[in-house]
Amino acid sequence: MALLSQPIQHGLQSLLWKSHAFWPVSRCRQLFAVSFGIPKRDKVSYFSFMTSSSTALPVDPQGTDACPSKKRSEVDYEEEKGWDEDAQEIHEGKLLFSSSGGTLKKQLINHTVSRHRFANVQPPERPLRAEEWSRLKESFQSPEIFEEVMLNNMVRYNSPIDVAKSLLTHVAKSNGDIGYNLLVKYLALCVQQGKTSEICDVYDILKIRFKVLESGAYNLLIRGLSNSDQWRMALTLLEEVKRVTVPSRSNYESCIKAAGRHQEMTLACELYHEMLAKDLVPTLDILQTLFDYSRGMKDPALQKELFGILLYLRENQIYPHKTFIRSIKLWFESIPGEKWKGHLTNIKDSGQCPVCNHQLEDSELTEEEYNNLRERIIRDVIHGTDTFRKTSPQLFEAVNCLAKDYARLLVLGRKHMLTNSFNWKREVMKEMQNKADFFFAENISEDDAFLLYATLRSGKHCKFVTRDFLRDHKACLSDSVTRHLFRKWQRGHQIAFSPSAGGKHINFLPACSYDCVVQTTGDTWHIPYKDTFEEKYSYQIPRKWLCLQQKYGTM
Repeated sequence: MALLSQPIQHGLQSLLWKSHAFWPVSRCRQLFAVSFGIPKRDKVSYFSFMTSSSTALPVDPQGTDACPSKKRSEVDYEEEKGWDEDAQEIHEGKLLFSSSGGTLKKQLINHTVSRHRFANVQPPERPLRAEEWSRLKESFQSPEIFEEVMLNNMVRYNSPIDVAKSLLTHVAKSNGDIGYNLLVKYLALCVQQGKTSEICDVYDILKIRFKVLESGAYNLLIRGLSNSDQWRMALTLLEEVKRVTVPSRSNYESCIKAAGRHQEMTLACELYHEMLAKDLVPTLDILQTLFDYSRGMKDPALQKELFGILLYLRENQIYPHKTFIRSIKLWFESIPGEKWKGHLTNIKDSGQCPVCNHQLEDSELTEEEYNNLRERIIRDVIHGTDTFRKTSPQLFEAVNCLAKDYARLLVLGRKHMLTNSFNWKREVMKEMQNKADFFFAENISEDDAFLLYATLRSGKHCKFVTRDFLRDHKACLSDSVTRHLFRKWQRGHQIAFSPSAGGKHINFLPACSYDCVVQTTGDTWHIPYKDTFEEKYSYQIPRKWLCLQQKYGTM
């Protein structure tokens, strides 16, 4: 059977005009736009739409973040993978307009459960006639959610746009209206395939029919338009979002990438700073993008911005991944006339760089810094903490291992450890007490606070062992200077440990004698990075560094 998308659409056009169901459109690039009834802009105030605000339901996450099949892998993504996190958070059934009644909410919950049962339904591979869609719907187990299931799976299997158009044409012909959620699901498919013309058409329809869009639709529109030659429309939409709420991180990052892609780095940096001012934390992906698109440019202001990003990494103890490090290296080496050269290396235990022989900053605090930090920890953290950590029964092996290398050990535990039990056998506890000093706090107490107190009161030489990142305690510190000192002290005094691959042994990673943060002398930069997936998601201090040197004279 031949493809019938064009005859179907022209037939619908004639039907709509004969029945006067819709006003004439102002732009008719495709009949698909006509089938949704876009009125003339000067008559829109007199037009009575059949879709109420209750139709404007949130986007089904399956429609924008479904698991891809073989076809989906052919789609070129700008992001790492998947749809943006904001669209993923819009779970259908959790966000409803106030006009939605209890019956609608109940139906919505039931429909959401039912949809999961049809996740593997394969959509048609070609456009269907209206009667074919009708027969398919009649044979479907849950006809009330047929269209939504089909559009969800069209996104999942990356179906041709014409197949989705034929379904929506059938819906318009049958109902005289297409619901908001179906429009947004279709929009997700258009964005996924980079169909700029269709994205613009859907936007025209949405902005005329609905006064306010929810965040999922804005995310899709901004993402889709920012990846097209109509990218400046994405900037307009960003301004529109700002009038009603704070744009999401992905909104900003899509626009920043679009500006960078078109070499408008001043605009990209302005959006980046605006994002930071709204307390939106940039992803490493967007930071890498700024370096990638700045490659080869001779612009002192832009260079200052990128140096500022490196200092941002230092201030927040952020470790780039290897791909990001490569982008930083290539950018430095591409700066016209500056003669930078980068090398990936391992820093010696002494803190000396084997490439340039530079000695990295010491991780030790000065006496004044240490005293100030100790007092602030006692005041802000120990007196105000509300967190605690459970102790592991592997404590015995840890004590045995550490006792070999350290003269004195203090183990902070809880009184329940003294009760003979499967995890805490009395004879084991007695043997441990022969090798270390113990302090048993109340079972409801915060042992991390005791740990910090004991370490700081024991002097600058004292080290501590915990798998905890201590982020909660760090967050209790009220100013950035003290938080920086805490992180520096933590890096130089925390001994990290993790079980071996077989789980039979514990591996200890000694605290560093040098500070593991981005460092610069002006003509050198040293940037620590995490090389593997395991390092990226662990407390482990990175051992790999990028050394950048500026060579003067001839190279």
